[in-house]
Order: sequence, then C-alpha cells, then structure tokens
Amino acid sequence: MTYTVGISTGFWRVARDPALLGLAQKIGGLGATGGIRFVQIDLESVAEFHEPEVKEQIRRMKEKLDMKFVGLHGEIGELMALDSAEKRIWDQTHIRLCQTVKYAAEMGFFFVNIHLSNKQLISFTEAQHRTQGYFYPVVGPDGKGLQNIVTEAKIEEEAKKHFPAHTIGRSSTFNEESQKVEDEKMKELPRLVEEEYQRRLQSYPDIDEESKRALKERVRTETQNQLVQQINQIIRSDDFQFKVWLKLKESEAERYQLDDGEWGAYHLVAKWMKEKGDPFWNTIAGGKEPAELYYEDEGENRFCAAVASKYIEGHMTLKNHYANKRFLNGMSIKEWCEAKKLYMLLENPESGEGAEGLYRLFHPDHFYHTIKKINSPYIKVTIDFEHMVSQQLNPDEVLPRLPGDFGSVVLLFHLGQPVPYGGTAHIPVSRGSLAQEQIYRWLYWMKKKGWRDGYIMFERGGGRTGKGALPQEVFEDTVTALRWIVTFLDRDVKPEELPPEFYGISLQNEPVFKRQLVAMREHAWDPLEGLLSVPEEKHTFLGKSAVDKGKAQEWEKRKFR
Repeated sequence: MTYTVGISTGFWRVARDPALLGLAQKIGGLGATGGIRFVQIDLESVAEFHEPEVKEQIRRMKEKLDMKFVGLHGEIGELMALDSAEKRIWDQTHIRLCQTVKYAAEMGFFFVNIHLSNKQLISFTEAQHRTQGYFYPVVGPDGKGLQNIVTEAKIEEEAKKHFPAHTIGRSSTFNEESQKVEDEKMKELPRLVEEEYQRRLQSYPDIDEESKRALKERVRTETQNQLVQQINQIIRSDDFQFKVWLKLKESEAERYQLDDGEWGAYHLVAKWMKEKGDPFWNTIAGGKEPAELYYEDEGENRFCAAVASKYIEGHMTLKNHYANKRFLNGMSIKEWCEAKKLYMLLENPESGEGAEGLYRLFHPDHFYHTIKKINSPYIKVTIDFEHMVSQQLNPDEVLPRLPGDFGSVVLLFHLGQPVPYGGTAHIPVSRGSLAQEQIYRWLYWMKKKGWRDGYIMFERGGGRTGKGALPQEVFEDTVTALRWIVTFLDRDVKPEELPPEFYGISLQNEPVFKRQLVAMREHAWDPLEGLLSVPEEKHTFLGKSAVDKGKAQEWEKRKFR
C-alpha cells in the first residue's frame, strides 16, 4: 500500500509563467523544482504534441531529473466535451482524445486526465435547443445519426416527435424515394385509364371514333392529375418523410438534424436506453420513463447523468471511427489504454460561475456507475474536492453515503484548499490548517472504501494573491502538508486520533513548550493592564523589596533557563 505525492504545473494561459512554455519545460521548470517525482503537466492544445523534437526533449528531461511519474491533464474547453450530442463537438472531442492518448503513450506518460462533463443541463438550455433546432447537427453516442438507435429499439413514435419533417425535402434521398413512389403510381396509369374509359363508353353507345379518341385523352389527363395529387399527398405526409429520414445517407446533412437539436437527441437516446434496458438507465435513472424523469427529477439530474454516461461510454468503446484507425491502430480508447497500460482518468468537473450544480454529470453517486459499467482497470476516476464543493456538494455529507467500494474506482485526487470559488482557486494547503485536516478525513474515508493505493497532488493555482509570480507563492509548503497526510494514511490513523505531529507540532520538543508556557504566564494578565482602578504593581513573582534591589532585570535575563 502506498500513496504518491505530486504537483501540477498549471496552464500557460492562466499563469503566464515562462516555465510552462512546452511540455518538456513544464516537467523540468516546475515539476522537478518542487522536490517531487510525480508531476501532472497541463495540456493547452493537442498542437503541443507537434512541437519539434518534443518527444526527445521529454525523454531527456525525465531521465536527467529522475522524474518517475508524469501524467497529462487533457484539454479544457468546448472541444473536449464527452457529454455533448452536437456533431461538431462530438467529432472534435473524439479526434482530440484519440490523439491525446496516442501521444501520451508514446511519450511515456502514465495517465491522461479529462473532465467527465463540460456541458450544462439540457433543461437549462432547452430554449436555445428548441429555437435553433435543425440549424446544427446532432449525433448518438456512437457519433453517427440517430436513425440506428431508432430502428434498433423500435422507438419510431418517439422519433416522430423530433425529426425535422420540413427539411427532409432538401435531401437527395427524398428525391430518390419520391421518384420511386411516382414510378410505382404511374405504372397504374394505363390500367386506370382503360378502366375509366370503358366505364364512360357505356354512356355513349353511338360515339364515333374521333370522339372516342378525345374521350380517352380526357380520361388520361384526369387520371394522371389524380395520381399526381395522390403522389403529392404521400410524399408530403409525415409517415413518408419519417421513412425517408430513416434512410438518409451518412453524407447527407439532414441525417444529423432534429427539430429540437440536442434536446431531442438526449430524449431519443434516453428512450432507446429505457427500451433496451441499458444498465446506465437502470442504475442512474432508476428505470423510469424518460419524459417522466425529465420533468419530475427534483433536481437530482439523473436524466442527463444517465445519457451523458452513454455518450462517455461511446467515446471509450468506439472502434470504427477514422480517428481510431488513424491514431490507435483501429483499437478503441479503452483497448488502447489497456494495451499501453495508460490510465484514462475521468475527473468530476468544476462549475462555472452561475452554473453551480448545473452540469450533466458531476455527482459521485452517478459517475460511480459510469466507471463500473465501462469496466476497465485503466479507466478510473480523479476526484477534486474543490470541484465537488463548487457544484454545491459537501464532501462531509456526500462521501459517507457512497458505495463501499467507491474508492476502488479512484486513482488520483486533485487537492487544494476546498473552497467554492468556481473551481479555479487552487489555494495552497498549509500545515496545521483546517484544509489539511479536512482533506485527511476525506482521504481516510476513501481508503476505507477501497482506495488502497494511488496518487494525490496539489493543483497549481495563482497562490493566495492570485499573481503566482514565484513558486513559493504558488505552492508554499503544500507538498510537505500532503506528505504528512500520506504518512498518517499509511499508518491508518483515524482522523479523530491524529497526533500533534500531523499539525506540525512535536511533543518531543519539551524546551519549546516550556518557553511557551512561561511566556503565556507572563502575559496572561496583559489584557487587564490599564483597566484596574487600584494601584498596579508589576512585580511578577518577586516582592517589592526584590524589585527595588534590581532583581527584576536579573529575572528577565534568566527566566527561560
């Protein structure tokens, strides 16, 4: 059993520190100078992987500085959103994630860390989804059109509520299917014309040949017009257009459109999960009807958490995407990580200001099931207590209620003073501070829930002033405080039994305590000085005659001996 202490380097765009210019420089410029052998470097962009000679620079830096463990925090931003159903975001997230795990393995990193969620609840942005609707494409958890899950789960009635009937007519498939209907209908024209012509002839027994020809031509025109009307009725019907929508090609934009955009996509995926008995829907959503859960969730966010989990699983297990073929030799991200022994860590997300508790997947009760269902020894969780607090979750209330094996899905803890500053404070943890005590208590609980070994690290911020100009200001003595936490975790000391050493005080320093006691006695009555109405005498423990002989000055010199 062992726990390793480390630090993060921070992002260049946040700290503007020259030590953060380049992946290799981050390892040496900050990591090694912190007196540790575990560092997390923060990736600004996948473009950093293409810096000339970066792989060789990283190799030399790790060897020269004996940096045992180097992890990578993946990109943060809209284009790394595992929970998004928007096609443009889904595509970029998957491509960048495949690139990240490829280069992380090649450069010898031992984990890639990304946030579980980056999008706000569907209900919070519902008005936007409904007004924009078909103006932006959406996909299912596999990155493809939603037609596959509709036919698989036989949820056509639900899909008809969302598909964009008024845009189907723009597609080439619509033209092809319409032509088929027209061709089939027009095949009936000769028969229908002859039948109607013969019926009308019975009313004109003595008609001449020229009149017969005119009658037949009139019947043909009328019958053809009737067929055209029937054809138009068919191709304009919702049923026909829905059938066309199901047949749309992957190259057609209309395949990825819904009337209500991402809102509709989430509802379709939820219905699919419900009908298929998906474990995410059963464990997180409780197996309820999607519409009922969406409108009666009572603030528990289970609807979005279950669907977001399905999208995350899609990114982890998908193989037949060109990014998997190009970067991962056709393997899924899950298979790649297992083959390369590279951890994929999914971190509970921070909240943006004004969006506290409004992310799609942030509650440990929910993402516990996400990790268990994906079921890989190399796909685990990073817990950030500060992020947890920023999402209106109190660790003292949440952690004790988690499943007994929750700690087994956790590998890494991002630590800092757990304060609700929107997840961006990353304040250092001082020895003997309340934060140190709180963090120990929470990690001890996680140990009892199966966190047998792993990593803890201080995530760099701007220090207490926010400027972060010097490493001392950024880190202070946090590494020492965390090492004390690890020391007593290894000793399995209960939080309520922590000794004075944990707080930076040693009972072995007897002279220090005695000097402090003398000073306390000497100044115990200082607050009363000037408040007494009787004559004051400052004789300490000496009588007046001893003071008059100058013994008080002698006492001052020798009282601490």
